[in-house]
Amino acid sequence: MQTFSARIATAQPTAEDIAGRRWIYVPYDRFTDRTGPLAEQGAQATGIVIVESTAKAMRRPYHRKKLVVLIANMRHFALEQAARGVAVLYHFSPKSHGQGLLELQRARGLPELVCMTPAERELRLDLATAIEHGLNMRFVADTTWLSTLDDFMAVYGPYRHGRSYVMDRFYRAMRQKTGILMHNAKPVGGQFSFDAENRLPYKGQVPVPIAPGFAPDEITREVIAMVDTVYADHFGTTESFDLPCTQADCDRMWQFALTRLLPHFGPFEDAMRDDEPQLFHSKTSALVNLGRLLPAALIGDVATAAGSGSIPMASAEGFIRQLLGWREFMRHVHQQTDGYRLLVDHVPQERPGPAQEASSSAYPDEEAYRGARPSALGASLPLPAAYWGVASGLRCVDTTVAQVIAEGWSHHIPRLMVLSNLATLCGFSPRELTDWFWFAYVDAFDWVVEPNVLGMSTYADGGLTATKPYVSGAAYINRMSNLCGRCQFDPKKSTGPGSCPFTALYWTFLERHEPVLGGMFRMQMPYQTLRRKSEAERTGLRQRAAEAIEHLQSFPRPEYKRG
Repeated sequence: MQTFSARIATAQPTAEDIAGRRWIYVPYDRFTDRTGPLAEQGAQATGIVIVESTAKAMRRPYHRKKLVVLIANMRHFALEQAARGVAVLYHFSPKSHGQGLLELQRARGLPELVCMTPAERELRLDLATAIEHGLNMRFVADTTWLSTLDDFMAVYGPYRHGRSYVMDRFYRAMRQKTGILMHNAKPVGGQFSFDAENRLPYKGQVPVPIAPGFAPDEITREVIAMVDTVYADHFGTTESFDLPCTQADCDRMWQFALTRLLPHFGPFEDAMRDDEPQLFHSKTSALVNLGRLLPAALIGDVATAAGSGSIPMASAEGFIRQLLGWREFMRHVHQQTDGYRLLVDHVPQERPGPAQEASSSAYPDEEAYRGARPSALGASLPLPAAYWGVASGLRCVDTTVAQVIAEGWSHHIPRLMVLSNLATLCGFSPRELTDWFWFAYVDAFDWVVEPNVLGMSTYADGGLTATKPYVSGAAYINRMSNLCGRCQFDPKKSTGPGSCPFTALYWTFLERHEPVLGGMFRMQMPYQTLRRKSEAERTGLRQRAAEAIEHLQSFPRPEYKRG
């Protein structure tokens, strides 16, 4: 920390600075001066406050690379602002962000702080508590988002139980409002979504370009050393860290994705490979969620490239749908349901296990931060040790978890159709799975991880955001990946020695939940197949599924670690 501390000290404000500048609090996920309060006046009239909070980092065993990419970007952003003449108060606090700000404002006599409304509910709650105790802060609109609450309300109206939040309606409305990929009020290419064209397995049709690396500089190396010391018990590793931590490197990573990856993104966006885990995914989600890359700029670049023909329409639309559609949609759903807490009287809730009860009694002040626990399908089994890297024997699971431990990242299909699929089929706790994704992935924040996992991935919300559970047997994984080829289990066998448990788990999941799922239109074909199976076959499937769950739960798992 010596190098960073020495460099940032030169940007410390004088008493004249404190009195004469507009002071802005920069949350830990909004490192941008390209929009918002920081873009509204010159550097010489601006001061920023940044809090590096140990308490926040200790709340969960966040992946060490997640902490490095966040803190290193935070420190680099502070230095970048200082270099252009902004006064910088960089505050190290063992307490929460809100507590740290309150103490700093009182100690330095800071005037009113302006802050873009935080994306995370958790930070909004923390700051609201500090405001109740005297923090002088005013919130303004977060202009990094592409949509407003009014946009969401125009499509769905106010939240009420029983309303179906299907993303496609919102996405079409946003395309029409923004004019992105539209011509004469009609979608370019004749359709809003090209998803049906983007489902090919990857078999080397085009070479995957070698991604650039971003070697840690001295500032980032200091962060790595600090994380390995202070957060040594956290999930994952910092080894081979090479994520961008400066604005210049973040921009360079995007230009590589735009020119080298996205032209081939669409057809293979759902494919999985153990030898090419990134394939043509941009891997920019963490940088977007930190504010380093702005969705509007990325969408503009992709739309321009599609217009010139350098990115095919199916690839461009698939990427834009993730930003303009799914990302915006999920944060509105999270806000409208208060992080799914409003479902408590309408959707069956998972009871906290002994570990969660003990945690609650040990940290009573954290009660307000405990996540919602919807479990529409009654899932509650503890998440098994396989998610912490204990070998399960399932090559798809073990390969994906190993990648997450090493990188803090995998693309959306391993998240959905391997890790979440297994948890849903087995009946593992949706809340524990959500918390695992939250600390294990570098791009996870409450507004994105909770609706994605409690909603789409596990159907724990009872269909609020998905028209059916996203589950499958071994056939899907075998078709879309090369992960089954060297696995000890045969994806074409559902029972008996060497059979892949995913298939037995799939059929017994459907059987177990037929009273809830059997009447769904999109589930009719698999239920027709299930009903044709003999009782002897069903018995064999139940036995194989039970063996698989028992095996997964037979290994002791690490507990969540707290500071």
